[in-house]
Amino acid sequence: MSPPIVLVHGGLGEDIDAHRFWIRPGVVGGLKAAGFVVAAPDRDTTPSSWSAAADAVADTLHAPSSVVAGSNGVSVAVRLALQHRCLVDRLVLLWPATCGDPVVDAAVPVAASHLLAGETLRGVTDDELVGLDVVVAVMASEPANRFHARHTVDRLVNLLPQARRVPVAFPESPRAEFDAVRAAFIAAVSPYLR
Repeated sequence: MSPPIVLVHGGLGEDIDAHRFWIRPGVVGGLKAAGFVVAAPDRDTTPSSWSAAADAVADTLHAPSSVVAGSNGVSVAVRLALQHRCLVDRLVLLWPATCGDPVVDAAVPVAASHLLAGETLRGVTDDELVGLDVVVAVMASEPANRFHARHTVDRLVNLLPQARRVPVAFPESPRAEFDAVRAAFIAAVSPYLR
């Protein structure tokens, strides 16, 4: 039996929640239909720190889980694996948010500007990434865009010791284009969750 799946939604200083990011676009329903046990907790998109965000997600977990994260949720998921390794079976990192791009950083609300620091990912050093001992799959965004740049995926695959690149890419949830590719997305992600 596959471990339970916890979905960590994106957003940084934005009004977005698990319903808008995972439930309404059909990701939760699609994964459940594929036979997975799925939880999609809401998270604070303006936490005091990435560590605090990871601790809050850890508080919702009761067993080792496969953690699927999108966009800025990737920083939360990686911090979760670093701080609470016993709760993370594997990571599936979707559309990781670009770190260190002045144009991207300028789009982040001032209330979340304390969360911009990082190297490849916000809130995580590259040395921490190199030491992460969990199986990881990383998926790029299609079409490529500045907010979810391909170079972030490339760097993660090169830094994470057990990383695999998902060979297909999809529009980010909850973009309107995601609806047309939802079934293909579920089929592409499912093998990395078993």
